[in-house]
Amino acid sequence: MRLFAAILVSLFIGCPVAAQGGAANLVIINADVRTLDRDMPKAQALAVRRNRVIFVGSDAEAQELIGEGTQLIDAGGKLVMPGFNDSHVHFMAIGNKFSSLNARELQRPEEFYEQLKFYVRFLPKGRWILGSGASKELIAGLKAEEIERIAPDNPLFIYAANPSEAIANSAARKLSGLADAKDSVTVREIELARIARIVPTDHIRRWAEIAETASNYAASYGITSVQDTDSDARADVYRELAAAGKLKTRVYDCSSLSNWFTKQTPPLREAPEKMVRIGCLKGFHEGDDEWTPRLREQVLAADKAGWQVAVHAIGAKPNSIVLDIFEQAVRANGKRDRRFRIEHAEGILARDLRRLGELGVIASIQPHLFGRGAGYASGYYEDLVVNGASAALGSDAPMTAFDPLLGLNFSGTTGGFSLVDSVRGYTFGAAYAEHTETEKGKLLHGMLADIVILSQNMFATTGLQTSGAVVAMTIVDGKVVYERK
Repeated sequence: MRLFAAILVSLFIGCPVAAQGGAANLVIINADVRTLDRDMPKAQALAVRRNRVIFVGSDAEAQELIGEGTQLIDAGGKLVMPGFNDSHVHFMAIGNKFSSLNARELQRPEEFYEQLKFYVRFLPKGRWILGSGASKELIAGLKAEEIERIAPDNPLFIYAANPSEAIANSAARKLSGLADAKDSVTVREIELARIARIVPTDHIRRWAEIAETASNYAASYGITSVQDTDSDARADVYRELAAAGKLKTRVYDCSSLSNWFTKQTPPLREAPEKMVRIGCLKGFHEGDDEWTPRLREQVLAADKAGWQVAVHAIGAKPNSIVLDIFEQAVRANGKRDRRFRIEHAEGILARDLRRLGELGVIASIQPHLFGRGAGYASGYYEDLVVNGASAALGSDAPMTAFDPLLGLNFSGTTGGFSLVDSVRGYTFGAAYAEHTETEKGKLLHGMLADIVILSQNMFATTGLQTSGAVVAMTIVDGKVVYERK
């Protein structure tokens, strides 16, 4: 029997809660639930009604919430915790990584099939799979029936190393008006030209398809929320996707601080439980003294208008200047719950670390990208915590891997975060960084039902606790959006 099979149970008769119409939509039992709440850190079970957690406690108590139509998930003792929230991504760029398949690096048919399966797993049906570089030897070993089995719903068109030939499947042939040739792997000359003419010229700008791909990919890593710091202003695309029921990831979308400064619009006051939110403006400082006055003017104006401001800064000088500007904004605009952010926050001098905590500045950091070097060896991340800084963890994907488990490569002996600090930074800390800590980041009554189930219990092992762990299930807004097969 599959460990994470979702089963429908009917225990309506004799169940007082269910009889009162209070049955849960989803119940998880036999779990090691880590709530990330200090007062109630552990439980055996939890229940969800619609998109909210309505119960956290024992298996016996959870039984009372099971009614006709309840989806029951037996976690088999596995770890259940709040979904990951990546505090720094470039979401469209993540989706666009699937816009081209590089066949040059694929030597054997089995490698090609595996790569094709990987793409199909995340791409929306109907999205083209394009690429180039397939060698003559690779093409000779491919079987049309296997390609059709793997990718029946995505048109496939991949040029050979010699561009006079291309791999094409039945879906691509059909769209171009060609006769289906189930035994043929490639097309040449006239057939090739006909398919090439119908390939969407805006393939890498089909934002809804790209966002859906990124969201599918995020779900496979247990990522239930992202903070898109690309400043590309795609919130409307995310909203359309959410309205169509295709967005599996909550998105906090940051816009460009410089672009905002030319218009100076007031921030929207959006409900924190919405799938798509805006409210963040992102600026940059690379250590250029000539840029400092302009950035100061922009930050003070945006802060006065009520926006949250995040500034990219790497290195001692840029971070010190940004902290100076934040301090000036507090003096000029008065105290409020503004939650300034420094994106990356690497290389802050010891004398400036104290100011992070004093000013309430959030350090939005990416341990897998930067921490493998000086971040751990110097004790820098440990110093952030000691000095009272609020840490939000992220990946900076696609600059590096999207997998949050790689970002949890903590090590107390070498100055990294503790396990609890790491997990908290990727959940509650990240939620705090986007003003949603009352809605997500913990598994408590009333919180959003954004949940991840991991195959390995990081809290119950020693050494590198994330080694070998994979995501078994992802739940967003009370719905199962990913299950590992």
